[in-house]
Amino acid sequence: MTAMLPFGARAIMSSRQEPPDSLDFFPTPPWATRAFVKFVALPILGVNPDLDIIDEPACGEGHMAEPLRETFQFVSASDIHPYGYGEVSDFLFSNDACDWVFTNPPFNLAVEFVRKSLSVASRGCAFLVRTAWLHTDERHHLFTEHPPHVVAYYTERVPMHRGRWKPKGSTATDYCWVCWVRDAAPRPPMWIPPGQRKLLTRPEDISRWCKPADLPLFGEVSP
Repeated sequence: MTAMLPFGARAIMSSRQEPPDSLDFFPTPPWATRAFVKFVALPILGVNPDLDIIDEPACGEGHMAEPLRETFQFVSASDIHPYGYGEVSDFLFSNDACDWVFTNPPFNLAVEFVRKSLSVASRGCAFLVRTAWLHTDERHHLFTEHPPHVVAYYTERVPMHRGRWKPKGSTATDYCWVCWVRDAAPRPPMWIPPGQRKLLTRPEDISRWCKPADLPLFGEVSP
């Protein structure tokens, strides 16, 4: 007998399923990228803010690339679809060299993105994925062939919504970063501390990425 979860949670949890031809645009909350930089990229991966070239090949509208540029001097951004930010390019057919690839990849192409990144990035790569992505035979083959250096779990949930960032959004899905560092041995998993959503969300994020609220008509305003 299948246990029932409240309020349709069974259909929501770890269920970001996409058709094979989907663009899979679920923007990363800016605070989540800042938390990755603070707790993973700088202290664990050892990324050099002044020298290393970082590629974000699924940039969408820049929700991840812009927070990365707050810390790192050289960040390139591209996407296969013209979202109005970054270059239009198919990463899987690009041979641009870089030091690191950091991205929230299309779910159905995440393994291909990892393999491509490992071939073009001189120092390593990190992918923001659902924790459910860690499973299945395909990923087992990838991890056996290329063991990640570290898996960094978010302690708090990272809400992602199709086509837009919702600052007050919620989710039942868990996310983590799977990170590779060239020639580095695997280390135990780590957890990004709670409270980062509140600490690292900035007012300018709202004005940059959220549609302004419609003003009420004068006739609708109470005196």
